Amino acid sequence: MRSTFWMIGLAVMSQPMAVQAGLEICNEAGFSQSVAVAYRDGDAYRTRGWWNLDPGQCDTPVTGDLKRRYYYVFATATGFESDPVERYSFCTELSGFSIVGDEDCEARGFDKSMFAKIDTGKTAKDYRLNIKAGIFAALDSGSSGGSAATPPAEIVYRTDSEARRILPLYLPMENSGFFGEAFSQVGIFQGCAYEYEDAFCSFHAEGWKYYVNYGNGTEVTLLDALEFLPVGTPVAFGGDMISYGDITVDTVFREVSYFPELDPYQHIREAMMGMWRDMTDHTAQVLIEGAEWTDMYNGEPAATYFLQIAANCDAGPGGPVLLQTNPEDREPYCYMIDSVSDDEMVLYYYGNPQPFVYRR
Repeated sequence: MRSTFWMIGLAVMSQPMAVQAGLEICNEAGFSQSVAVAYRDGDAYRTRGWWNLDPGQCDTPVTGDLKRRYYYVFATATGFESDPVERYSFCTELSGFSIVGDEDCEARGFDKSMFAKIDTGKTAKDYRLNIKAGIFAALDSGSSGGSAATPPAEIVYRTDSEARRILPLYLPMENSGFFGEAFSQVGIFQGCAYEYEDAFCSFHAEGWKYYVNYGNGTEVTLLDALEFLPVGTPVAFGGDMISYGDITVDTVFREVSYFPELDPYQHIREAMMGMWRDMTDHTAQVLIEGAEWTDMYNGEPAATYFLQIAANCDAGPGGPVLLQTNPEDREPYCYMIDSVSDDEMVLYYYGNPQPFVYRR
């Protein structure tokens, strides 16, 4: 058993894990606390939070085999503060966050918090950190000053905070339904793009891809605001349908609002975003953006599928699972999501015992 101490007399015990790979943090204090982690990500540091832990509860902020030796942890609790002997400053904020860079926190609009350094060892693939009450000192709430640290009420992801800053957008149009049949829908925001001379934003909902174009009747201010909305945001939207094909709908929008209840697996969707290398074929890559999966070979796109993250498949065991649908024939493929970390994604296709492994 290894031990690490944040200050003299501190009992923060850590030990290798044998069950689940990753950095697991457990709350062994008698009160709830919230934790954030920091680690080197490429040429910069990244901080992420929050994970809220009730007494006796554990969570795994970093999943999969550990790729680094040193991690940094910050814990906060109402009425208490922590003050490690070795103090390493990183950027945080009250809502959920994933922040790149550990400098100029205040200038960038973030808070600065002091983290403790955790040494997991040279070869550890997994590590457990047990945070006990000894790391905290009670704050004085009397006349001498002092105020209680306020942990966030829930884990809120970057998509959530950005969506709440931008949405709702509601720009009523005269003669609603003038451009086509009025509609309302819930789906995933796919982003905005410029192709040739055409500028548009798109959304996925129930196997259809909805397009809203500049110059077709939608207020420009609404479209301009959508350009800053994170790809993958779950939304409710409505307007007029101009025309539709086999899998696409051209629309004029009247309103867009945030709809987090649509996507309870938002954290998984965010973790999956980006480019991945297929570990079974060095020429193959996968690009995941919002609700789309694009197969790439030698850097060129080959096929694009619509994605949905769900609790289970129609005829399969529980998940969460990744539903990959071919937009041409609507044929669905179901994968169990084994794990997703910053560096690795492991999926299992039902009926195939061999995993599909992807790495950054």
